[in-house]
Amino acid sequence: MMDKYIRVARVYPAILGMLPTCILLAMCMGEWFPQYQVLVGNLQWVLCLIGGTALASMAVGYLVREVFKETSKWLFQYRMFKKDETEMPTTKMLLWQNTAISSAYHKEIAAKVKTTFGIKLPTKEDEKADLDMAKKTIADAVYQIRQNCRGDVILRQYNIEFGFCRNYLGASVWSILLIISIGIANIFCGWLSWWPIGVVLIIQVLLMVACYLLLETRGWTYARYLFATFTGKEKPREC
Repeated sequence: MMDKYIRVARVYPAILGMLPTCILLAMCMGEWFPQYQVLVGNLQWVLCLIGGTALASMAVGYLVREVFKETSKWLFQYRMFKKDETEMPTTKMLLWQNTAISSAYHKEIAAKVKTTFGIKLPTKEDEKADLDMAKKTIADAVYQIRQNCRGDVILRQYNIEFGFCRNYLGASVWSILLIISIGIANIFCGWLSWWPIGVVLIIQVLLMVACYLLLETRGWTYARYLFATFTGKEKPREC
């Protein structure tokens, strides 16, 4: 059975991201087979939509999923959070200059990190002296914390939500490029009126912006629950 993370965070974004393009292609196909419209009427559009959905299903292949994921990482995740994860919410939440958590809670997390992994989180003085090194130390500790809390079901759900938003952004980039390509081809072929292309493009762009805004929000939610689970404020649950 397909892993839930792969299914929800990688496969579903690929399908949803490419579905608008498949619908436009299905509409274009209506001009290629007018005789079938006479024979089966509106059933043609149902069959075209099924064909478009089947085409979208092909997009869940490993290679395409990886392309979408890497596109998301390079265009969005690495720009927002850095490749070494030093700007991830899980890292920034443990900076003393950040007021997202109290000093007492910060010390509690630091003490447990030291006890559990033997990693000493930066003090306020360490952070002021070398902020970049402090972030890298925290990022290393966060990796260990994630491994330690891997069995928590709710934490995994937050991770899936973050992965969905990130990977949908990559699928959206390719979908928008394909919609624009269909629009350019439509100039010469005249398959469709312009309003369906315009509507689909606007909807795709709006969904992409919404996912971009949600990406950081999901990241902060994940960070809060991760540290709550690690410190025992939330009891870890096995999958």
